[in-house]
Amino acid sequence: MAVHGVRESVGVRTGPGATDADTESAISYAQHFDGAFGRRFAAKALDALVVVRGARVLDVGCGTGIFARLAAHVAGASGRVVGIDSSAVSIDAARRIDATSNVQWVHDDMTSLPFDDGYFDVVACQYALHRFEDRVRIIEEMRRVLGPGGRLGITTWGPIEENPAFAVQLDAAVKAGFEESGIVDVLLDAFSIHRAEDLADLAAKAGLDDVSVRTVRMLVALPRAAEWVRIYPTMAPLARAWQECDQQTRVQFLARATELLRPFEHDGVLRVQASCRLLVARTRFA
Repeated sequence: MAVHGVRESVGVRTGPGATDADTESAISYAQHFDGAFGRRFAAKALDALVVVRGARVLDVGCGTGIFARLAAHVAGASGRVVGIDSSAVSIDAARRIDATSNVQWVHDDMTSLPFDDGYFDVVACQYALHRFEDRVRIIEEMRRVLGPGGRLGITTWGPIEENPAFAVQLDAAVKAGFEESGIVDVLLDAFSIHRAEDLADLAAKAGLDDVSVRTVRMLVALPRAAEWVRIYPTMAPLARAWQECDQQTRVQFLARATELLRPFEHDGVLRVQASCRLLVARTRFA
């Protein structure tokens, strides 16, 4: 049954080559990444976008859905929250993580957003903008589905140098010889849109008004190094290649990652900085 505001009912499709292991990897990502990073950054975006009770919220490129779930908690039963992603694996994982959530999860290729013009009060895109080939086009689509006075928020990672937990993963992947698997390119791409002026330029080209971009930094506490390095291979983008690599490659990765993380460990806890860029824009009132 289609939710009001959705132009057509979009069912979950099975992604080509998707496996149960891929879904487990996505769930592991939600458990470990969201617990350490995602929830806190999503809460910052939630506040900046002034999500309130009864709000209609869209999470574009929702992944495993941390922002959508937080938004649904705030919006309540009188609100409407939709999470949309082109990955059937992510949508399946989002459903499994919290079966009681009142978020509507939609699987769609997102070449255009399957929603009515001006339907949502808030549209967010958390760490997914780099996945779109035509970034201006998807921002135009996000703007199209926003109502008058609506708020749009885009979060991207800061440069990888400002995110040592991921820089360690990148370095260890290179040293262990994972380049051919594509992991290195995926990691670098995720941190490729971090210049405030580039984000503002994309927003302006998409016709957005009242645009601001700021840096959000926080200190993140992680498990001790020996434990955290073993979490990396359970999450994308490393998980599938890890299942297929030999023991020597695994040993090299774990040894290098542990070596690089040790300086951040104090009293059995890793404390690392993390940074992102948060763009907030508003549409004009009619």
